Amino acid sequence: MNSFAVQPYTGTRIIDLTQELGAYATRLFADLGAEVIRVEPLEGRTDRSTGLSRQNSSGQNQSAAFTFFGVNKKSVSLDLRTSAGRDILRELIATAQVVVYESCPEIDLLELVSTVPGQRVVAVISHFGLTGPYASYLGCDLVDQALGGIAWLSGKIDDAPLRIGGGQAGFVTSIYAAIATAAALWELEKSGTGHLLDISAQEAIAHSLQNTIQMYDIAGKVTLRGGVARDVMEGIFACSDGYVFLAAPPFMGDQWNQIIAWMEETGFTQHARLREPEWSQRDLRTSSDLRAEFKQLFEQFLANKKRAAIANECIARKILIAPVSTVADLPDDRQLSYRNFFTSIAHGSNTIAFPGAPYRLSEKVWRLKDVPPRLGADNDRYLASLATAACKPARVERA
Repeated sequence: MNSFAVQPYTGTRIIDLTQELGAYATRLFADLGAEVIRVEPLEGRTDRSTGLSRQNSSGQNQSAAFTFFGVNKKSVSLDLRTSAGRDILRELIATAQVVVYESCPEIDLLELVSTVPGQRVVAVISHFGLTGPYASYLGCDLVDQALGGIAWLSGKIDDAPLRIGGGQAGFVTSIYAAIATAAALWELEKSGTGHLLDISAQEAIAHSLQNTIQMYDIAGKVTLRGGVARDVMEGIFACSDGYVFLAAPPFMGDQWNQIIAWMEETGFTQHARLREPEWSQRDLRTSSDLRAEFKQLFEQFLANKKRAAIANECIARKILIAPVSTVADLPDDRQLSYRNFFTSIAHGSNTIAFPGAPYRLSEKVWRLKDVPPRLGADNDRYLASLATAACKPARVERA
């Protein structure tokens, strides 16, 4: 018996004209049942072979990014530099309830996308939005993070601002775009009114600056790189098989005593240094000198201990510490394994572990159904019928 529920976006067609900022937004809808059609140039989008890649079963290079963002989607390839290709795109858009569009320097399709007859949601994603002095500027992940403010909060206070790795501008922007699109789609289905959404990556980053607004609102402090006067017991420390993250704030003073007791019980004689009066003074505990001294001493103590053993000991002593997992650690993580987080997917000639749903809903509506599509794999399915397709969105039927 199939235990899966009807997916909430079954019957919704989304035309995916994204690049780097919106690919995750359309993937979120595809995972919940939407028919997401990637429209690609004849040579394919650059995400198919950018970064780490291997050949798939068809002999094409397939990058890790494309594998992640491309699952559950369809692929149509068109030459949008020609009038015939653009005419086909118009007909394809006319059958859809949603278009997610991200401009690129090679070809501007905004006017085409936004003027196809019919009521639908058109989500336009760009680095700086459709208006303003930066509207025509080119951008990238680093630029978005820098101008959005998050780079200023990243890294060490005595070093330059730092970009957060992993293409975070795209993920953050996609999440905001997906939420806005879902809300607009709900309104379209209720009232029949279409919407044009203007999503700026810079604004998405500026809206998600960790807890900086709350810190200023509650404590009147402007957050800086490395935190606001971070205590000696807040940071990353090396151990025998990697790193652990100690996050013991000053107001949880018993953790300091527990660490000293742990050191003493295991015969680490340098624990006596931490009993000296200067370690109880807040202004000194946040100084670079004491921070450096504690780091050297604590890492010496941890040098022959493994992450898992450290975590177990600290849980027993109520010390707030956590192992720093590598990507290779995650498939064997006890918590993720217990919750069956990972699923499997074909990748080339192999089957690989693949991240599951980043959320749990009361019904089983998240589904990994299709591997990333071969370039143009769905041309016959969609393009052959466009000549007779009605130039209006298909009606959405909900279960």
